[in-house]
Amino acid sequence: MKFFKYLGIISIMVFSFYYTDKIANFVLEKNKLYQEIDKVKDNYRVSSVSATIDNEYIIPGLMGKVVNVKDSYYNMKNLEVFNEYYLVYSDVYPDVSLDNNIDKIIKQGNPFKNSIALVIENDQNIINYLVKNKIKADVLITLEEYYKHPNLELINNDKNNYDKLESLLNNSNLNKNLCIINNDIEEICRKNKKYLITTEVLDNNSFLNLKNNIQRGNIYLVKKEMNLENLKLFIKDIKFKDLNIVYLSDLISEEN
Repeated sequence: MKFFKYLGIISIMVFSFYYTDKIANFVLEKNKLYQEIDKVKDNYRVSSVSATIDNEYIIPGLMGKVVNVKDSYYNMKNLEVFNEYYLVYSDVYPDVSLDNNIDKIIKQGNPFKNSIALVIENDQNIINYLVKNKIKADVLITLEEYYKHPNLELINNDKNNYDKLESLLNNSNLNKNLCIINNDIEEICRKNKKYLITTEVLDNNSFLNLKNNIQRGNIYLVKKEMNLENLKLFIKDIKFKDLNIVYLSDLISEEN
């Protein structure tokens, strides 16, 4: 009997919460400001862009966004008038997403981001220059190099000590789950469900050709024997083309 008594009380409570919520939503939807936001919400919608897949390769897409009418209303409620700067958005994931194709190899970032990324082999002169000039870059590290580059994004590149370095990156919230497969580490990365990334190799031999063909979304692996003056010229050309140099994790991210 007690069981049915408690069951009845719980049922009444659930129904009461549900009914109260329905009434609150009904009243809210009759509000003039709420209706105005709901009426114009489609004007601010940004469509998502699906990832592009070409056999084993993928170029990440971009998330879209839609107006969250209820949150936007509460955000501008005290204003009592509509103001687009107080709109609140919800993300819309692409139909074809990077995370649903983790086995594919990323060959560049989405060109709509107007950015490129630099991945550096462990060359202290190059790294010092980048840090000094506040240029964002990723650096391939081994276990013994973990503490040497706190100002750059770190990528696990230690085939022999992969798990130990992975734990350090995880514990420090520095792990972006990136993997440069140019460096004979692809099998380990696939096993660990990393983002697989191939790059254009930037060294003193390829420097002039790549310099003349810099494009949005490109990912460059800067070899350790790269002449620093050549790299400076390369970066100068990137900036001349009004491109941003961003972390690799930002370049391949589907966040808009």
